[in-house]
Amino acid sequence: MRKKEQQGFTLIELLVVIVLLGIVTSFTVLSMGTGSIEREMEEEAKRLHALISLIREESIIQAKEIAMEVKQQEYSFLEYKNKKWLALKTKIFQKRKIKEGLELSVNAESKSELFKSTEEDLLRIYFLSSGEQTPFQLRINVKGESRPYYRLSGLFNGKLTLDYVDN
Repeated sequence: MRKKEQQGFTLIELLVVIVLLGIVTSFTVLSMGTGSIEREMEEEAKRLHALISLIREESIIQAKEIAMEVKQQEYSFLEYKNKKWLALKTKIFQKRKIKEGLELSVNAESKSELFKSTEEDLLRIYFLSSGEQTPFQLRINVKGESRPYYRLSGLFNGKLTLDYVDN
């Protein structure tokens, strides 16, 4: 006797494949996230905190005077060389634009005439080879909104703190 050959999929097989595709799709959507502006604000704040910590260490280790130039929508890192401020060439410290919909604002003190900026729309935070830095407060918020925001604060001695302000 010959067995009748199977000519398709059973209903059970089709249901198992559909359930597996649904599970895989769910995990994919969850891993991509919603891309909300609040999450992007948090990521930008954490990125800035890490970059500032790293650039401060670089200025001490390499005995260089380094500045962070901040505008409303971008920031970059410069080194003081031959009496000029030149952009750092390393990829990690390249000029960066912040995500669309976010903005930066900075309050900082700079008393040295050597480090005065001639452009009015930017501000510089200085990281000296001695380990000192310009005291500053850098604020990252959603454009046009005053709250909530992230505040990155730096003290003269190099201490950095990152706070989320919601009230």
